[in-house]
Amino acid sequence: MVTLLLPLSWLYGLVMGVRNILFDTGILPVRRMGVPVIAVGNLTAGGTGKTPLVEYVVELLLKRGRRVGVVSRGYGRRTHGVVVVSRWGKVEVTAEEGGDEPLQVALKYRDVSVVVGERRVEAARTAVHELGADVLVLDDAFQHRYLGRNLDILVLDARSDVFSEPMLPSGKRREPLAGIARADLVVFSRVPEGEGRVPWSGGIRGHAPVGRCRMVAGETRAAKDDQIVSRADIRGCKVVTFSGVADNTRFVEDVRRLGCDIVATKGFPDHHRYTRSDAEAVLGTFRESGAAFLLTTEKDTARLRHGEAGRILAEAPVLYLRVRVEWVEGEGVLQSAVDRILGAGDGI
Repeated sequence: MVTLLLPLSWLYGLVMGVRNILFDTGILPVRRMGVPVIAVGNLTAGGTGKTPLVEYVVELLLKRGRRVGVVSRGYGRRTHGVVVVSRWGKVEVTAEEGGDEPLQVALKYRDVSVVVGERRVEAARTAVHELGADVLVLDDAFQHRYLGRNLDILVLDARSDVFSEPMLPSGKRREPLAGIARADLVVFSRVPEGEGRVPWSGGIRGHAPVGRCRMVAGETRAAKDDQIVSRADIRGCKVVTFSGVADNTRFVEDVRRLGCDIVATKGFPDHHRYTRSDAEAVLGTFRESGAAFLLTTEKDTARLRHGEAGRILAEAPVLYLRVRVEWVEGEGVLQSAVDRILGAGDGI
């Protein structure tokens, strides 16, 4: 099947290459918002650990006293057009209306506004002119070039050699490799333990400063009231895990490292919208297992707050695991770059 799709990949690559040339030469317009804009994106489809890095940037900006607007497409939502997910702490929509990752950010940071829209320029305009954001963080926007940015952060999964990855649809790569040159900072996520070396990283040298990080288990919280649950309280406990993320196996490994006794697991596709039968299956497994609680991801918890999935929260004790960035190299480079664009004003 992959071989049969290669001609389509070549065509897709040609189209994306021409599109990039049109932006580079100014034929396609780039809109400016008049505030600093930081974009975090990737070169491939699927999970690269991008969301924890988006949250890291948001926290960095909040510590500097900025009014942060987070803008994304809102993948997986059932709505269209511009939707305000949260307005300075007031969450206004569900995951189905705003997307699970935008809602996750909105629930976590009460001092930001989150806006989604297929047309990122319109969403950004809402965040700045209607909500009063004085800096924007664009989530999953490396290929979305209609909106100008001051800092372009490209996230690459250290476990997957992007130079050998075919273009869509036969592979996962979204654009020609020449696009790497647009990045102001390249961050390898999910680097291996120890020194975190990335064997295939040589091709990146000369393009942009390089950072390396890994995504590690952070706090464990109760889904009902968001209270922190200490690791000592769950170590050795029987748990059932369930998740609908890009790498369910990695999530199960993170839970195992907490010292939990995993008696059953249930995995679903990324951004999975839980149905009544899904909720019944998860609850049935939990009741039959004799486990003390269910444990899921932060992104899944955003989806559990409404609809059929709400039964899971109502009928079982559910904990969720946060994920945070652990830097191996390049944290100072990123912080300096952020400070530089904040000091320069809008800079574009």
